[in-house]
Amino acid sequence: LNGEYAQIYRWTSSFFNGSFGGQYRDAYIAIYRANTLLEEVSGLEGVTASEAQRISAEAKFIRALCHYQVVRIWAQPYGYTSDNSHLGIPLKLSADQTPQMRATVAEVYAAIEQDLLDAEQDLPVDNGIFANQMAAKALLAKVYLEMADFSSAKTKASEVINSGVYALEQDLTKRFNDHANGSLPAEFIFTLVSTNEVVGSDTLVDERGSGFVGNYRSDDPNANPALKASADLFTSATADTNDFRGHLWYDMRNAGTPDELYMVSKFDASFIDVPLIHLTEMYLIYAECNVRLNSDSDGSGLGFINDLRTRAGVPVLGSLSLNEVMTERRLEMACEGDRLFQLKRRGVLGEIQKIRGVDWDCPGMVLQFPNFEGTAQGFIYNDEGGCQ
Repeated sequence: LNGEYAQIYRWTSSFFNGSFGGQYRDAYIAIYRANTLLEEVSGLEGVTASEAQRISAEAKFIRALCHYQVVRIWAQPYGYTSDNSHLGIPLKLSADQTPQMRATVAEVYAAIEQDLLDAEQDLPVDNGIFANQMAAKALLAKVYLEMADFSSAKTKASEVINSGVYALEQDLTKRFNDHANGSLPAEFIFTLVSTNEVVGSDTLVDERGSGFVGNYRSDDPNANPALKASADLFTSATADTNDFRGHLWYDMRNAGTPDELYMVSKFDASFIDVPLIHLTEMYLIYAECNVRLNSDSDGSGLGFINDLRTRAGVPVLGSLSLNEVMTERRLEMACEGDRLFQLKRRGVLGEIQKIRGVDWDCPGMVLQFPNFEGTAQGFIYNDEGGCQ
C-alpha cells in the first residue's frame, strides 16, 4: 500500500486526504439533492400526490443511507459513549448550505431511523431499480444491528427474508455480477446499477463498480492491484478446500516466496453493479440476532447459516454459536467494506479489545474530516495521533 491508502491502513488519515474527502463530499451532495427534493417536490407541476409521496420516500431513504455511511466512517461507533453523546457528523436535514457543526451520534442515528421509518411506510413494494419498501426494512435491520437493538434488527431482517421478493443467489460469481449479463441477481435488495447503453450515436457509461474493479481486479496474470487480501483472510477462506468462496474469490501468486500475494478475484469483471444491501446479509443479521437473543431453539438462524454454507460447498453445522456466525459473515462479505465496522461493533460490546494490534476505539479508527469543514467556525475535527 502507498499514498492515501497507506494513511488509512496505518490509522493516520489527515484532512488533506483528497480521495476520501471526495467521498465525503459526494455523500453530502446526495444529501443536499435529497433535501432539495423534499422541499420542492410538492410544488412541482404535473407531479401527483402519490408520485410526490414516493419521491419523498426515496429521498429520505437516500438521505438516511448517506448519513449512515458517513457517520460510521467519520465518527466513533454507536455505543462508544453510554448515551451516544460523542460527536458524530454534520446532520443535514434541509437544503440550507450553511456550514454546520457536528451533531451527536445519538442525534444522527435518531434522524436516520426516522427517515427510514417514514420511507418504509411510503415506498412501494415494487420500484424498479430504486429503493423500495424492503430496501428500507433491510437498511433498518443494519442500523438496528449497529445500535445493538437485536430484537428490532431481527424483526426487520425477517420481514425482508419472508417477503418472498428475494431469493439466495446460488452462483457465487454473481455476488458482484458482470453487468453485461443484463439482469440483477435475485438476492440484490438495493443496488448501485451501472449504465452502459447506446443512445443514438452516444454511449452512456456510468460505472458504479469502478472502485472495486479498479482496486481489486486481478484476472490479468501481471496484475498488481492496489488492494489485496491479508494472509489471515486468505487462510480462513481456503481452510476448507471444498469452499467455493476460497477458490472462486481468491488467488495466491508467487507462492512460497517473500513476494507471496493473495489476490481478490471477487470483482474480476469489466462492468459490475454493486449490491449495497443483499439477502445474504439479512440471513447473517437474523442468525446473529437469534444467537444473541438466545432464541434459535427453532433452528431458523442455524438454517440460514447452513443455506450459506451449502451454497459455499461446505458441511452444514449441527448447532450455532456467535463465533460461527461472525466467521460466516467475514467469509461471505469479505472485501465489501464491512469488516472494520463489525469489529468496532464487537468492540463496543466488549467482545474484542484490539484490531490489528491497536485498541478498537483509538483515534485512528475514524477518518479525519476534510479541511473544507473548517469553514464552520468552531468545527471540531477528530483527534489527531492515529493509533499507537
